[in-house]
Amino acid sequence: MGVYVHIPFCRSKCYYCGFYSVASIVFKQAFIRALCREIELRKDYLGTYKPETLYLGGGTPSYLTPDELQIILQKLEEIHPLSLSAERTIEMNPEDLVPAKLNELRRLGFNRLSIGVQTFNEKGLKKMNRTHTARQAIDGIFCAAESGFENIGIDFIIGMPGNTLENIKADLKQIQYLPVSHVSVYILSIEEGSVFARQIEKGIFAPPPEEKVTEEYFFVADALREMGFEHYEISNFARAGKYSVHNSNYWSKKPYIGLGPSAHSFNLHSRQWNVANVKTYSESLDKDILKFDFEELTEVDQYNEYIMTGLRTMWGINLDILRSTYKKYWSSVESRIAAYIQQGWAKRDGNHLVLTERGWLVSDYIFCDLFVIS
Repeated sequence: MGVYVHIPFCRSKCYYCGFYSVASIVFKQAFIRALCREIELRKDYLGTYKPETLYLGGGTPSYLTPDELQIILQKLEEIHPLSLSAERTIEMNPEDLVPAKLNELRRLGFNRLSIGVQTFNEKGLKKMNRTHTARQAIDGIFCAAESGFENIGIDFIIGMPGNTLENIKADLKQIQYLPVSHVSVYILSIEEGSVFARQIEKGIFAPPPEEKVTEEYFFVADALREMGFEHYEISNFARAGKYSVHNSNYWSKKPYIGLGPSAHSFNLHSRQWNVANVKTYSESLDKDILKFDFEELTEVDQYNEYIMTGLRTMWGINLDILRSTYKKYWSSVESRIAAYIQQGWAKRDGNHLVLTERGWLVSDYIFCDLFVIS
């Protein structure tokens, strides 16, 4: 089981971002009160499940002060106490990676950092409207390691308009010498409502051609493997088995509770997601009301999610489970699976079906092909 907390505040909006956040702290204190109240109201959501991980995402969780984070963590510990060995992650912007803050985060119990680097190219950072420089990112990562963090992950974006293979090679060369154990590589997606989406509508720029993005993906994956990173999920690479335990729980369909505006929750048989508006979220919880939408998962939903989450990882899906738990769908997908193997998109690993890297690149097609439409 995992606990996710969505902190919706940012200093400014990155142009690619489609996650719910606000570039304002007007509602910060009201949000913290409301979040603590949500934690109390939903104390029984996961029943007897005990939390294995904590993940503070956003937004920019490191935008909160250590005292504000402590208020949230104390309330979480009252309701969902974690073991001392539990993975506790906080997302950070590079400009927040300073000794005083890092020492406070260690004191608060965080043992894993997820840092939004995106690129070490200054022009690329400006194009994304990032609030840090490449130098801040490099110095900050070394500072985090010197502060005692042994599990440091960074985010990296490919598929940016105007980017070159030389830029990517320079980024990878920098990563090689950094004390990081995890790299998340995201292909730029144009999210509805983002600044990039509006710029495309106005003809300011166009996404790069698919074949260029494919070339970048394979180049980055090969380079990271040569550095000793294991490609364990479509977008994720880890050294020395330091996978993201929290995110791996999502892909293995373990239950989790999501707290804060826009946060999603899953209790094995249903999903719910909170209202994506910090003002509405805070004002309703002042009245002990949590505004959310809800979906009960059918057997078809469960099957489709098993396919989608399992095939994202290097462990794949268990064919015995397809034949037993989802027996009624097996006959319709068996021939398609054989075709994927023949095309080099998938392979068998014992009784598991695993997508190859080429298969991961066309995974959206494969998922849709295997899905049952009810």
